[in-house]
Amino acid sequence: MGRMKDGAKEVKEKTGKIRPFTTAFILLLLSSFAVWFPRSSFYAEQKAGLIYMFQEAALSAGIRLDEIFVSGREKTPKKELLDALNAARGMPLTAVDIDLARDNIRRLPWVKSVRIERRLPCCLYVRLQERTPVAVWQHNGLYNPVDEDGQVVETKAEKLNGLPLVVGEDAPEKTPEFLKFIAQEPDVAKRVKAAVRVGRRRWNVILDDLEKGITVYLPEKDPASAWGRLARLDRTQAILKRRITLIDLRLPDKLTVRIDGPNRKKANKKEASAKKMNGAVQGTKL
Repeated sequence: MGRMKDGAKEVKEKTGKIRPFTTAFILLLLSSFAVWFPRSSFYAEQKAGLIYMFQEAALSAGIRLDEIFVSGREKTPKKELLDALNAARGMPLTAVDIDLARDNIRRLPWVKSVRIERRLPCCLYVRLQERTPVAVWQHNGLYNPVDEDGQVVETKAEKLNGLPLVVGEDAPEKTPEFLKFIAQEPDVAKRVKAAVRVGRRRWNVILDDLEKGITVYLPEKDPASAWGRLARLDRTQAILKRRITLIDLRLPDKLTVRIDGPNRKKANKKEASAKKMNGAVQGTKL
């Protein structure tokens, strides 16, 4: 394989021992026949031999692959990229199938787009745009990253790395919209650990801890307004600091909460406090 170097900085290219006249002749020959010659019957009959001749001429002119420079690579494994590129060091630079390499690289899980350029006489430049993970989708016992466009990245997520967990059949495609509206209230958004799609209609959001956190029921319609309502309640009444396990915001004119187990004897006091906050609390029932 050609030696691959990462980084977006411009790299001084090797000039090698190349004869200017020979190089100019080869380039003129290739460009002259680029449109007409491949369509001719003679080319169809002699294709293999002609390709070999052109490639040998390129090698004679010093046009051979020596370096591969890559920018934008963070998550894509180097070996996978080189295998998809299918280019070996020392081969004629003109023999690299750019279209095939581009298609192969686009199929790699983290690659969103790719651009490949030949730089005479000896270099390939590969520019990647990789997907940005914004959540992790849990389904059928598997964990896959979800990118900023709501697309599932077909690779295993080893860790959450601070990303929220999303659950539900249509959760990935709905994740960008969800993250957009919760970001309007950043103080509460940073506490989101998971979000579960219920019946492909709405979200249940888990704050602070996946097992012992507060679950927030959001409505099907206008969840952004309900999320803003939760943030206002926390700013004015510190609702998220109370011993509450569940907050139901599905009805715009009512607030239902569930008190933590050891504090259920104080439910009446909590109910009175909740009524003061919102004016219409339904005790601890769900």
